[in-house]
Amino acid sequence: MLNNEFDDEPEPLRRVKPTRRDHRSRRIDVMRELESGVVDERPVKERFSREFKNPRIKKIKDPLEKIDEKDCVEGLVVEVHRRTCEVRLPEEGTVTAMYRATTSKALGEFPAVGDRVLLGQVNEDEDSGEGVGSQKYCVVRVLPRKSELKRPGPRDSFRRKLTLAANIDQVVIVASVTQPEFNYGFMDRFLLAANLNNLPFVLVLTKMDLLPNGETDLNDDIRDFMSIVDKVIPVSVKTGVGLERLREELLGKSSVFSGQSGVGKSTLVNALVPGAELETGAVRERDGKGRHTTTSSSLFDFPGGGYVIDTPGIRSIGLADGDDDMDGETLAKIFPGFFEGDLFTCKYSNCKHLKEPGCSVRAAVESGKLSRARYASYLRILNSRN
Repeated sequence: MLNNEFDDEPEPLRRVKPTRRDHRSRRIDVMRELESGVVDERPVKERFSREFKNPRIKKIKDPLEKIDEKDCVEGLVVEVHRRTCEVRLPEEGTVTAMYRATTSKALGEFPAVGDRVLLGQVNEDEDSGEGVGSQKYCVVRVLPRKSELKRPGPRDSFRRKLTLAANIDQVVIVASVTQPEFNYGFMDRFLLAANLNNLPFVLVLTKMDLLPNGETDLNDDIRDFMSIVDKVIPVSVKTGVGLERLREELLGKSSVFSGQSGVGKSTLVNALVPGAELETGAVRERDGKGRHTTTSSSLFDFPGGGYVIDTPGIRSIGLADGDDDMDGETLAKIFPGFFEGDLFTCKYSNCKHLKEPGCSVRAAVESGKLSRARYASYLRILNSRN
């Protein structure tokens, strides 16, 4: 037997470097400890670098400490980010305010562009701009809204709804006559959302310069949709057609602009609001869809009075009736263009316009009085709610 086959001395143990999870598991949830009464003084948390070197100690504000609202200042939210928002104050101009953990429950939801909010001062120094918690102000309360436009949030367990804009007077939907093509279903959803919130609906048709014969070249889908809305303004940023009429419609009002990506919404806002300088992009050739250039909602002062709220281009919008999702029977009764004077005329009150006898909607489709495109749009929205 060879002498080196067995080794009397054991090999030295190798040092295992702690993982990120090991460090994280040792940290104390100081907020929870403080609320339970275990920690009496203001908690302290450690901040590690990515390699867990050079930890920094930082005092955390007492989450139970409240700010007296009489010491707060009211402001207008002009832009919203993930953990902070830009708020315009009467004297100091635009400042950055954080969402304080202690007020998240009182807020109910995060502020939206157009909200009036109360800000409290949490730091004596000016904003350093280096991460959440370094700001001078925090949002204490969101004041009651007179109106809002919502869309579904992430498909998580909370099914949260996101507010696109608050305290608005009208919804301005921008659609292009071509490139990308008119999306019937998308427009119907926005029209329904505006109707549910009792907001006037203004349809703006862009890129009119691409039609050689002007409005006479509009396709049947666009003409059909124009027949059920109150205001339609065809415009062309290149030629200037319709811009003056649109300016008159926006003057003195708070208007939220929305639309699908690539319809020219940002280009239109740049033409209407000097200094907006929104990024613009071209339509993709491979699928005819627009590129997202607006990534967050922003509020701009409209020349002469009023506000223009530019929202990100989205490809879909959900519908909600109060706190609950709107059911199929309600949708069947209020769908735009189905009934003259909004008078329900089907034989049965729970008719969903599918196979029910005595359905006046299907009869109107068969006779040609109601377009098949409008009925198909209704079916897509109805099915998407299941």
